Amino acid sequence: MKSQLTNHQVELQDCTIFYQQSKLESSSIPILFLHGWGISTQPYQEVLTLLAQHHTIIAPDLPSFARSSYSGLIPDYVSYSKFLLSFLEVLELEHFHVVGQSFGGGIAITLSAIVPEKVTSVILVDSTGIPTLSIPKIILRRAIEMTFQLFLPRRRLKLIDIPLVFCYNLLFNTGNVIQGLLISLYEDISYLLPKVLAPCLLLWSEKDLTTPLSNAQEMAAIIPNTKLMTVEEGCHEWGLWYPEKFTSLILDFICQIEKY
Repeated sequence: MKSQLTNHQVELQDCTIFYQQSKLESSSIPILFLHGWGISTQPYQEVLTLLAQHHTIIAPDLPSFARSSYSGLIPDYVSYSKFLLSFLEVLELEHFHVVGQSFGGGIAITLSAIVPEKVTSVILVDSTGIPTLSIPKIILRRAIEMTFQLFLPRRRLKLIDIPLVFCYNLLFNTGNVIQGLLISLYEDISYLLPKVLAPCLLLWSEKDLTTPLSNAQEMAAIIPNTKLMTVEEGCHEWGLWYPEKFTSLILDFICQIEKY
């Protein structure tokens, strides 16, 4: 069994990256976990703890979000990826699995295309990367999803943990919260999908209104070595509400990859 997560930070030029890590095992390829838009690793504690019981985990707050400080505006997925590559160089990680949820998925796609030799597998969870919705439509759909999520389990998560970190980012990281939303909605990185050469799992909720299942189907048709798996639970952030199922699907896929 792996150790529990501990907190660390790395100082880069003009940027401090806060991250959580379980004990690095020399025989294990780490999982790099990238959180969704507007929040941080904090709401994913149950997910990360479950993953850390079975695998080495590295989970950073994305640059400028929450505990990772950066004062500038980050314009696109490539810029986020370059920060993370510098971060991984400091940690001396040569290979990793990458899990990206929503906005983190867009970054995971970009990382996988930029440094395919480092990425052992990629798991995209209700990922961004293909534009589909205007701001008015996304506001309406998010309102529907958030209303639906009020009836899901884990009351503290939806009423305290997520609102607290989102409000903090909105107040103290307003520029990149807005810019991140624009990136999520409008930056089209479908041209990178053929360059995702590592085995890829697309893990999607059938009820996702934010990044609909049609996005996953389009990605599955372009990414060379990919598998699409859907779940009935939840909406866009279903993994937060159903962490046991979420983590078991991730770990099963990684286990299959590491057998070969």
